[in-house]
Amino acid sequence: MAFSHEVMAFAGGSFLGILFLGNIKKVWKSSKSDKIFFLSAILLFGIGAIVTMIAPGNLARSTLDVNENGSPLACLGNYRDIKGQLILTGISMLAVGFLKQKELIKKEIIYFIIPCIIATTPFAIMGYFTPRCFVPYEALIMIVTTTNVSFLVEHFATYQKSIWGLCVLATIVVFARMLPTTYSDIRYILPYKIKVTKQLAEARENGDKDVIVSKFLFMDKIRREDLINVDNFFIETSSSSVVNTYLSLYYGFDCVRAISDIDYFIEIDTDITENIDYGILNKDTLELISIVTASDKICFTIPKEQLGTYVVDCRDKDLRSHVKAVKIRGVGEQIQNPDLEQLINQTP
Repeated sequence: MAFSHEVMAFAGGSFLGILFLGNIKKVWKSSKSDKIFFLSAILLFGIGAIVTMIAPGNLARSTLDVNENGSPLACLGNYRDIKGQLILTGISMLAVGFLKQKELIKKEIIYFIIPCIIATTPFAIMGYFTPRCFVPYEALIMIVTTTNVSFLVEHFATYQKSIWGLCVLATIVVFARMLPTTYSDIRYILPYKIKVTKQLAEARENGDKDVIVSKFLFMDKIRREDLINVDNFFIETSSSSVVNTYLSLYYGFDCVRAISDIDYFIEIDTDITENIDYGILNKDTLELISIVTASDKICFTIPKEQLGTYVVDCRDKDLRSHVKAVKIRGVGEQIQNPDLEQLINQTP
């Protein structure tokens, strides 16, 4: 569960609500039609946000989250994910307060801090935040910090070089934290994207509809904590993957799958209607390495160098007589007229 849309709604709605109340006198003096417009907009915004949050799926998942976290206020602990930003904001506000700029601090508390607190309250009941939920909060915090730093730079005109130096240093520190992620993006993800994009372009030029592309094999090399559900960002071998589905629709293919460059993807079409368990058997060691539940289609991958060693094992049915078509494909290649003897085991 992300709650990202709901958090955006509540953070934005809280900010607009406080802004509305802070200017209530101006609204009161406006025309009747303007009053109706403002009140209707806020009312509809609030109703939409609440309906989104209390959707049946969200409520069901939020109950699980509360149980897992052990406390309905557990999500407040997630603010440790942005503790760095909170500390910088607090320091900047103390510095501005030290210079007796109460009016500036008052505005920041009213228009930024209070909306964050209000927006957090409903989700404290849910008991869970995910990292991307903090985007609106981080945006508000950045506004406060930037405003304070700008004021400090203007106030200490004789020390502008030192202040700017500190700003540059802080910027370097922030980007240094991003370097590992940036490195993994450049070293592994970007080359993979370029490679797969080229493979898809070639398949489209060839008029292919069922496409095999290279699988991403460096999941252990990238910073997983910096991504959300990182496993779901890459093409899978299974055609049921959400990424595969959307990629197929985007490029106009019937199906897109991903396998290792050293593997073959084997697809056996049959006219069998009932579900049957098929084992993938190593003929040399008689080791059963996996079970495939299938009816009219059996799909699995094997290393290219071991083609003929692994076979489909299904002893309770004469599988050969039910086979309609067989495909053995690798990335950018396909074996013509594959030998069924290499693929199907019927030895009792």
